[in-house]
Amino acid sequence: MEDNLLIEKLRELMASDFIHRKSIETELYRSEEKYRLLVDQLGDAIYLSSTDGYFEGFNRAMNELFGYSYQELRQLRVQDIYAREADRTPLIQQLRERGEVRDYEVKLKKKNGEFMDCLITSSLRLDEENRIIGYQGIIRDITLRKKAMSLQQEKDLAERANRFKAEFLANMSHEIRTPLNAINGMVQLMQGTPLNPKQREYMEAISTSGESLLHIINEILDFSKIEAGRMELEKHPFSIRKNVESLIATIRFKAEEKGLDLVLDMADDIPETLLGDGLRLNQILLNLVSNAIKFTAEGEVRVTTRLIDIIGAQARIFFSVKDTGIGIESEHLETIFDSFTQAATDTTRLYGGTGLGLAIVKKLVEILNGAIMVKSKLGEGSEFIFEVEMEVADAQNATEAPEKEGRTLKVKDLEARLLLAEDHPLNQLVTTEMLKGKWPSLEIEVAENGKQAIAMLEDKHYDLVLMDVQMPEMDGHTATRYIRSSMPAPTNELPILAFTAYATSGEAEKCLQAGMNDYVSKPVMAHILQDKIIDLLIAHPGFDNERIIFEKEASNTEQLNLNYLDAITDDDNDLKTRMLGIMLDETPIELKRLEEQAAAANWDGVRATAHKMKSTMQFLGLNDTLDQVKFIELSAREKVNLPEVHERIKKVTEVCNEVMEGIRLEIQRIK
Repeated sequence: MEDNLLIEKLRELMASDFIHRKSIETELYRSEEKYRLLVDQLGDAIYLSSTDGYFEGFNRAMNELFGYSYQELRQLRVQDIYAREADRTPLIQQLRERGEVRDYEVKLKKKNGEFMDCLITSSLRLDEENRIIGYQGIIRDITLRKKAMSLQQEKDLAERANRFKAEFLANMSHEIRTPLNAINGMVQLMQGTPLNPKQREYMEAISTSGESLLHIINEILDFSKIEAGRMELEKHPFSIRKNVESLIATIRFKAEEKGLDLVLDMADDIPETLLGDGLRLNQILLNLVSNAIKFTAEGEVRVTTRLIDIIGAQARIFFSVKDTGIGIESEHLETIFDSFTQAATDTTRLYGGTGLGLAIVKKLVEILNGAIMVKSKLGEGSEFIFEVEMEVADAQNATEAPEKEGRTLKVKDLEARLLLAEDHPLNQLVTTEMLKGKWPSLEIEVAENGKQAIAMLEDKHYDLVLMDVQMPEMDGHTATRYIRSSMPAPTNELPILAFTAYATSGEAEKCLQAGMNDYVSKPVMAHILQDKIIDLLIAHPGFDNERIIFEKEASNTEQLNLNYLDAITDDDNDLKTRMLGIMLDETPIELKRLEEQAAAANWDGVRATAHKMKSTMQFLGLNDTLDQVKFIELSAREKVNLPEVHERIKKVTEVCNEVMEGIRLEIQRIK
């Protein structure tokens, strides 16, 4: 009986143990299943391998990452997925030395042969006696991250290259403008001396060539400013109708010279006043219309302007410039707006230009929140279409800004002592002659660098400093900062005028931040330099304005003097009559054109017309008026001094109107 009870008890214990064991096994299975599901849900590939490298276990991500099936992967060894088997050796060595390796970067290979960049984190698998029985690891695909890093590096390199390019252009500007300043300065000085007709012709040729070179430099720098994102737009109220009509009026003579019709078709519903950069809009239109006239031999150039819509305070304006010219080949249309590109290889030879004009136009249109396109057919003409977005001016800001009044009296002499800090001997000579030739009482002393300038300022009093920006030993910015911060009054308050060949948008700000009062860009124009010096001295409290000797206001009664005309015509009355007749007919037209061009701030037009009028003033013996016309031309070349240009045009017009009657009388006398 007792044996039976013992057996029964034993059976119960065995059954209970079996049930308990089954329960543990079930729980273990469930736990393993949860673990397996969790591992399979991970995005990173996870694997177990033996010491001889065969895969013993892996998750679903491993199959998906490498493109192998479960069976295929079980037949592979770890080294089979390496792009280079030799790359695995350092990993194994580090594992054996340290027991684990984190973020080991290596290239691995998919089933299709494609390589990918991966990070492996791995550790040793050990038994109870700490013997190595295999490896376990996690593989993360970082191919996209590497590509993103590569793209970022490329972007950084491109930005660095752009910065280097901008610096190169600034340095190039300096290197070219410095000798160009000397050349143009010498030409200006020579033109102020007595010259025979042939010498004057040579001087004009040199001056024109220098001007062309300066235009090319400015165009390249303009493009670089836009490309570097340094083109700053102004925001002023302006009349778009007045702007466009004035621009068309100023350029109409170019079309008339070629027998072309220049037609303006402007809608009535365009807002009267907009807020924006009217000069940049003019630059776009002037470039497109000038190109259309240049490349059209017969027919017309038509400028169309329409209002697209007004949403809120923003107006979108449509422009079209259409011509009947030579057209553009279809294969060149896609690249016509690229920099340094022209429609055909012989275009530069036939028509000139840098190939930057349309690239600048496109960039400016985009800065004005617009877009531009071209339609063209070879031999039938072209149409450039663009639209821009500008703010509609409200009643409070619809008044256009008044122009600054120009100085009406000339400075005859200046009793002052100037310090010129300039390292280039030719520029020292040119600047000194420009100023002392104009103002005999002026004293100028020269320092060859910033250090020398500071030493001279410590030793002697000066009324104004002319400071070149780039000099050896100590540059102009550094010298100016020292003067402002470390020198005693009144020296630290002296007016400082910078000379710079860096014609970039940030240079004015750099000069002002350094403590300079103003700057002039090389090549320096004599009248601009003289005006800036006088302006700074007048504004400086420490300078006695009585030391500026002004001329008395001149009357407009300059007399006709035909001695020069008599000499070049060799008393040929028929030739003389024909020349006087041309001047009688053309001068009023040129004066009207000059006035319209100045009103539209069409600097290229003003320069060209003034340049043409110089010979007329010379033939008529109007030497004082010739100086006025030269001033207008030089101002237009540098695109400065607009109020003074208006004043000089008015004076030239008054003189010419008075001498026209004298020309008529001379023609009648000869006949």
